[in-house]
Amino acid sequence: MKIVVLASSSTGNSTYVECGNIKFLIDAGMSFSYIKEKLFTLGVTPDEINFILVTHAHNDHVRCIHTFARVYDTKIYIGENTYKEYQKKEYLKNYEFVEDIDNIMGINIKRVPISHDKSGYGYILEYDGIKLAYITDTGMIHSRYHEAFNNMDVYLFESNHDVEMEMNGTKDEMTKIRNIGDEGHLSNEDCARYLSHFVGDRTKYVMLMHLSEHDNTVDLAFDTNRKSLDKSISLYVSKPNDISDIIEL
Repeated sequence: MKIVVLASSSTGNSTYVECGNIKFLIDAGMSFSYIKEKLFTLGVTPDEINFILVTHAHNDHVRCIHTFARVYDTKIYIGENTYKEYQKKEYLKNYEFVEDIDNIMGINIKRVPISHDKSGYGYILEYDGIKLAYITDTGMIHSRYHEAFNNMDVYLFESNHDVEMEMNGTKDEMTKIRNIGDEGHLSNEDCARYLSHFVGDRTKYVMLMHLSEHDNTVDLAFDTNRKSLDKSISLYVSKPNDISDIIEL
């Protein structure tokens, strides 16, 4: 399995995953030209993308899925409510609701509902014995799903904001309360707390995702989470406008 975050922030999110000969994206929330350029740097062309797995309908996660669908007839896997909320659904001819599947091309998939102001999912993927957990844009992870997150090989987890920076920032009060609430985003401390419970002896990598550009820093996110993780676990921070470190298992 190969994992590269093409971009992750409030301005746009997309992650490239390669499982054997299968190549796919989790979200496509940057411009098509940006994603195409970053794929080219990995030696991948857009027509090689087998499918796009969508988390939710905010524009920073779905900005160019319609271009992939229109130009390449790329298969789109999307939640039923997300499909209803998506503004360019007329371009999605080749799609399937994720509620109807548990396997795509030999990749086992579990859905984990996000707690956000748009309905959607995080995902737990397993291929060839390797397990990946991906979740962003959630204010909390319900306890009924905690067991499913235990002892992954790789975690791609939201570490969105520092609470003090968020509350002392320039956003309006309603946005601040939304962001730190149960339907907002995981803070650095939230992320570290969840990871400290979930990681296990098979865990090799953690990638911190969706950092706020105004109410967090790379150092704060890294240091807060580093304290909760065994030193044997490699910890990375995704970038807002460039590809991340490459994870290969």
